[in-house]
Amino acid sequence: MEHTHVKEAPASAATPVGAVMVVGAGIAGMQSALDLANSGYYVYLVEKQSAVGGLMSQLDKTFPTNDCAM
Repeated sequence: MEHTHVKEAPASAATPVGAVMVVGAGIAGMQSALDLANSGYYVYLVEKQSAVGGLMSQLDKTFPTNDCAM
């Protein structure tokens, strides 16, 4: 008689598997925070500046367009 092994279902965003702190709320930090949250982690996003976005807010000065970076 064979035994059937049941695999656990992967954790979903509804059941957090842990907590992560992402330091820096630039483009990479925000994307990392989103990916981790979608993987089922509680995410604490920490930024030292008063606004998020990192250097993205300065791109309008480097590449002038009619779009606002903020």
